[in-house]
Amino acid sequence: MKVLAIIDSFKGTLSSRELGELTKSVLSKRKIKCDYLAISDGGDGFLECLESIIKIKRVYCKVNDPLFRTIDSFYLFDESSKTAYIEMALASGINLLKKEELNPYLASTYGTGELIMDAIQKKARKIIIGIGGSATNDGGTGLLEAMGVNFYSHNLLLQKMNGDKLGFITDIDDVKFQKTINGIEFVTLNDVKNPLLGNLGATRVFSKQKGSNSEDIFILETKMRNYANICTKKFNKDNNEFPGSGAAGGMGYAIKTFFNAPFYQGTEYILDLINFEKIICNYDYIITGEGKIDNQSLLGKVIFAIKKRTSSQEVILVCAINELSPEEIVRNNIKKIYSIVPSFATIEESMNNPEKYFKILCENIEFK
Repeated sequence: MKVLAIIDSFKGTLSSRELGELTKSVLSKRKIKCDYLAISDGGDGFLECLESIIKIKRVYCKVNDPLFRTIDSFYLFDESSKTAYIEMALASGINLLKKEELNPYLASTYGTGELIMDAIQKKARKIIIGIGGSATNDGGTGLLEAMGVNFYSHNLLLQKMNGDKLGFITDIDDVKFQKTINGIEFVTLNDVKNPLLGNLGATRVFSKQKGSNSEDIFILETKMRNYANICTKKFNKDNNEFPGSGAAGGMGYAIKTFFNAPFYQGTEYILDLINFEKIICNYDYIITGEGKIDNQSLLGKVIFAIKKRTSSQEVILVCAINELSPEEIVRNNIKKIYSIVPSFATIEESMNNPEKYFKILCENIEFK
């Protein structure tokens, strides 16, 4: 019997690689042959996942974090193909801030733009950007500013763009930006299909986890709408409803509108890269999962992508929290699902000691 663990990160606690290592360690003690692969949807852990698949070097640089503080970050660069891989979470991610620092008015994607600019200076001809896990709600304007786009409020140049300043934009100049990106191919990876605006948009769906309350959401949405209206008028194209424009606090909208880059589902991209269907022929069981499994998990995220590509292997799901109803489990043909909460620990215990309780979960996985 052989098992392959390919588990998405438990956000805020364990990375995909750490989960794979823990699974292999526990199952090996049970005399079960287990291998693991890191996986990502393009958000947190995207570069770590790539490093486990292909030989590629890190390029380190200093950038601004979401609150314009200097931090050390990196991206991956393939010298032979002149391809750079950027993970926005490493410059503009929510995990870079303390809980009390979260503020969607102030947070900016400027640092992600700095990563891209460094790659361009290194003569990158193709840049693949994984977006997700952001602390921001700035519509990607910080990224654009770092790359040469000027935003104006009645002839006054706006600087250090963030979610608050979206409401002041009256004009945009992207001439320098377009010269900068000319001749470079951009690709976007993400798993979010939300539009920019409305009830399913970036602000209403995601900004609460980034520090907003009900009153803030109305204000932030109004500011985002102003930005979108100015862009639509300026460029004569409306990308508000484009699936994925609401990703990463609206960074998806900026990439679609200013870069016109194609979007790919991050997990699918990585599974194609590793030739997943060929790999799994050697295994009897596939263990996959993520921190919280809910109905969104079955609509395009890591679990969905892996499950639909398996054939004869039995898929076992693991998570910290399971929000699927018994009916949803049956309807989606899920044979086994294991969750830390409440079977082995409370939410607080799981967050405080994730490694301990994930090991306990692994010890209790049953195989035929």
